[in-house]
Amino acid sequence: MSRQDESRDELLDHEADGIREFDNALPRWWLYGFYVTIVIAVMYFVNYHVLSTPFLGASTVAAEYAADVKAHPKAAADAGSTVIPVLTDADSLSKGQTIFESQTNPCHACHRVDMGGLVGPNLTDDLWLHGCSLGAVVKSIQAGYPTAGMLPYGGGMPLTPTQMQQLGSYILSKRGSNPPNPKVSDPARDQACQ
Repeated sequence: MSRQDESRDELLDHEADGIREFDNALPRWWLYGFYVTIVIAVMYFVNYHVLSTPFLGASTVAAEYAADVKAHPKAAADAGSTVIPVLTDADSLSKGQTIFESQTNPCHACHRVDMGGLVGPNLTDDLWLHGCSLGAVVKSIQAGYPTAGMLPYGGGMPLTPTQMQQLGSYILSKRGSNPPNPKVSDPARDQACQ
């Protein structure tokens, strides 16, 4: 037995909880497997993120994104605005009104019951700060404007997508209703609805 083999099975000087360990090298099969995974990771990175024409029949992440945008041009064009159909039936508008005036989602506390605006802006005129499509209204309700005092969902419980659609449709149905003593819009800040 060589001197190297004898030193391979020496106990190390340190001890933990009464347990001492041998100074053994890792098995070669484990080391080779580890090296292979490193090589595969480098090949994967180069293939998918660096090469403009990857090998092995793959495509880059950028190429896949470009193909998705090409396949769905309307979705790419509407990326910033959600297209949601406005509900006009009486039942949906009634449910939207119930949500608007409820105690759990107190929209009326800042916008008034007639939507003429109090602390919040007037929702019956044609000058809106954050857009006046149903998608923009739903986005405003979901995200809120905490710096302006509007919490997400008005500070109440999150609404289902259907409830959001009903609430937004009800708000849009009141545009042009001309309530008494509406809050004055700020033309320098608010944008005209189309």
